[in-house]
Amino acid sequence: MVDLLKKYIENKIQLTKFELISVSANLAAKLISLFVVALLVMVVVLLFNIAAAYFIGQYYDNTALGFAIIGGIYLLFFIIYYVFAKDKMSAKVKDHVVRTAMGAQEDLTND
Repeated sequence: MVDLLKKYIENKIQLTKFELISVSANLAAKLISLFVVALLVMVVVLLFNIAAAYFIGQYYDNTALGFAIIGGIYLLFFIIYYVFAKDKMSAKVKDHVVRTAMGAQEDLTND
């Protein structure tokens, strides 16, 4: 009886380890996918910003002014984000990570 109980506990620990690995793998896969998409979007936005800076620079016959204007716009966005939305964004990211982990856990239990 004691041997069966020990074997049951060992199997339960092993199952819990596998479940944790599965949830971690699903979470990592989704986060990496999100990171790749965000990186690609950032590259596209960067190229459009360079184009806009050159366009503004040509309009005012001063390339540096075009880049300064685009930089100023982003500085304004940063200040607005930092003052008003930083805490909300942090909470949303935490919620997203928890939802992803819980979804992976549900997928595991449904299989």
